[in-house]
Amino acid sequence: MSNLLLLPLALLLVSQTFKAPVEEEAYASVVSEFDLKRYVRELVAFGPRMGGTLSNDKSAAYLSAFFKRNGLDVTILEDPPALAHSEESWRVALEDGAVIESAYPFGFSPSTGGARTGRLLLVEELAKATPSEEWKGRVIYTPGDIGRAYAAIVKSGMVPAAILTSAPNDPKRYVDWSRLGSLAASATHPVPVFAVSYVDGRTLASAAQAGRTVSVSLAATIREGRGKTVIATLSGREPGPYYLVCAHGDSDSGGPGADDNASGVATVMEIARAYVQGIRSGKVARPRYSIRFAVWGAEYRSARTFIENEGEQLKQLRGVFNFDETGTGAERDAIYFESNDVPWNETILRTLESVAGDYAGRPGFWTEYTTNPSQGGTDSYAFLPKQFRGTGQTSLQIPSTTIYTAAWDKLAELDQTPGWESKGTPDPRKLKIDYSLYYHSSADTPENTTEREPQNMVRAVKVTGLALLRLNR
Repeated sequence: MSNLLLLPLALLLVSQTFKAPVEEEAYASVVSEFDLKRYVRELVAFGPRMGGTLSNDKSAAYLSAFFKRNGLDVTILEDPPALAHSEESWRVALEDGAVIESAYPFGFSPSTGGARTGRLLLVEELAKATPSEEWKGRVIYTPGDIGRAYAAIVKSGMVPAAILTSAPNDPKRYVDWSRLGSLAASATHPVPVFAVSYVDGRTLASAAQAGRTVSVSLAATIREGRGKTVIATLSGREPGPYYLVCAHGDSDSGGPGADDNASGVATVMEIARAYVQGIRSGKVARPRYSIRFAVWGAEYRSARTFIENEGEQLKQLRGVFNFDETGTGAERDAIYFESNDVPWNETILRTLESVAGDYAGRPGFWTEYTTNPSQGGTDSYAFLPKQFRGTGQTSLQIPSTTIYTAAWDKLAELDQTPGWESKGTPDPRKLKIDYSLYYHSSADTPENTTEREPQNMVRAVKVTGLALLRLNR
């Protein structure tokens, strides 16, 4: 029998010896899978929620009202002005009217001002090709990445009507949905770019060889905006110190963003609601130190704004619990706690690991768990130094972790940090980090992620809330 099959049984036997404290049972019992799914659907309905856009404004108003209904003090923190993009409508279709359903515009693609039509031209490796007169007014399809080729094409003056790309052009990934991307932030790009799926890429390649034409249209808005971050505070018994529970509120890729990162936002919302309900019932004590719940207007940028705005108050921050992709997983049934290579993370990570071990295998909880080394790429790293993949925004040693159930778009293997080998994973030294089939894609919808696997969000809410109960008595 494999280690993976034996793991749930071993964890269940260990957890049966643990008697959950009444306060912890009270908190865990009110966590609502129904509400978590509903939050994600409502957030996605606003649009991509990119910082400084109308959908960011709508989601910020929604979150502010939610936290106020739960009796929390709410403030809105605005980022400095920056270019923001939103895409209202688009269409890519072959000359016979067949629509390329997977087509999704790159961020900062310009509006077309109506339909643009051109004969398809297949360019296998756009980054290595030399622009020519033949490219002018054509619709280029490439299986490869756009990369720096876009700027070179514009500079050459051999400007096509549009560019379509099926990158990564992998028959095992992004087969029926597109891998999203973005151009550099600018309001003056002349050529729209659309991502398409692997399957639609094959269709376009055949159409290009047959000399067919394609029409594209895009209505987009590019303007300066100020990302809005919603911060809600659950006051503690003692003034001063606080914990921060946070998630980026934008979809990051500009797509639907159900898993990345409406799932993380929903997790923050439900931790707040469950905590407040427990306190109101008298079954959960008010925390010793305040807990601040933050939904960043834009990933990284808004966390940096928060750090700058906090000033000396940042010294009171006792720990950051960040959530990024808590809504899905492709191969594992695991929950992960990041950055065990950061020495000052030991207390919060050992507490999370202790909670995970106590409840593993029980109904409504997880079967696999582990801490893991830093990988970078999310808001917890705004609080960490560069030596741990952080931004170096602050020199303070602030404990900061990200809790998640999937990362990136393919299975990752990491060497575990010595001394952090976990009983909760089949191979405690060579970690397997789960991934999302829909990472940064047009198919990152509730139907594909959080509606299918809502238990992932439930687990993130439970493990973090229970850890905070132990840390913050």
